[in-house]
Amino acid sequence: MNSELEQQEYKRNATDEIDWIEITQLHEATLKISQNCFEFKKLCVALIGVAAVALGKLTSNNLDPSYFIVPLLISFGFWIADFTAYYFQRVTRRRMNTRLQAIANRNEVTDTDIRPVEASWISSMFNLSMTLYFVLMTLSVLGLVLLLKGVIS
Repeated sequence: MNSELEQQEYKRNATDEIDWIEITQLHEATLKISQNCFEFKKLCVALIGVAAVALGKLTSNNLDPSYFIVPLLISFGFWIADFTAYYFQRVTRRRMNTRLQAIANRNEVTDTDIRPVEASWISSMFNLSMTLYFVLMTLSVLGLVLLLKGVIS
């Protein structure tokens, strides 16, 4: 066989072991954060539903600005929580990739496809996973404007 085609057997060293442990922990943290983000969305919708029922009782089923302000505030609060969690999810993924690249470099592996992960507050605030909040907030503002203009009553 051609020795150039043969690959050396991977032999872990202490530094690699530490990095692999960190990668495993970061992966678990990333999965947990991802699950929490999904739970935020479910809880937001459920809380808006409960708030609508409570507002119906409090306002004697009369359309009131609170029907739009409360969902707006709930959506806004959950959006902040969700994009913050999303940001830290990206940060943990970036750290994982840094550790993977370090392992590859130490072992002289050059044909990896480890891409850098960007983590910024702005991209976390306005990524596609936040669409639910934007829709809810837009509907809340639109409903409030229509109510205040007298289009709906």
